[in-house]
Amino acid sequence: MHILDGHLPALTLGVGFALSGALLAATLPSLDRASPPRVAMVSSAFFVASLLRVPTFAGTSLHLSLVGLTGIVLGRAAFPAVVVGLLLQWLMFGHGGLTTLGVNATTQGVGALVAAAVFHGRLRGRAREPDAIPGRPVLRGALAGALGTASSLALYGAALLTAGEGLRNVAWACVAVHAPVLAIETALGASVVGFLLRARPELLTGPARPSVTASVPASEPS
Repeated sequence: MHILDGHLPALTLGVGFALSGALLAATLPSLDRASPPRVAMVSSAFFVASLLRVPTFAGTSLHLSLVGLTGIVLGRAAFPAVVVGLLLQWLMFGHGGLTTLGVNATTQGVGALVAAAVFHGRLRGRAREPDAIPGRPVLRGALAGALGTASSLALYGAALLTAGEGLRNVAWACVAVHAPVLAIETALGASVVGFLLRARPELLTGPARPSVTASVPASEPS
């Protein structure tokens, strides 16, 4: 779901940078509450998964995005992680583009935020026990994977549609060929959440807020 340079009009590129910049500013504070090893681990998985791609046409490629799992594990901190992953992919491998970085960050980052909202029932970072996750966690994992990926696909198709009449059929075809990705991401959301509940349930609790302990001054000797 990466779009290369040279396919989108300037207005779409500008809107992409504006939206991604606003979302980045809103979600960056979440990194203060997130565990650095957790962010690094999930960002690495997102980075690698997006590199395993099958070229299609119109400057796009078919690959897993893991936006659902990124949102499930990182919550709001998923958006900065996605931006960093996309930037490194472009710098190191030329995957995506510089002018389309804002659009690509918006399409995939919004999908991760949707997945976070679906799984945790809210976007606000807050620690909780794994069994306090609303509803059935595995079912929510599947739904988060599905809706997160579907949201990214919808924005991806909408961005391509702005390229004009000549790419309209290509835009619909690009979304259609990603149907297998939607199915796989749904299955991954369910299976990985089920595994983490047994092996590492703390990865599903969301970023914890730092606790503030009030200091009590020592009493003066009389």
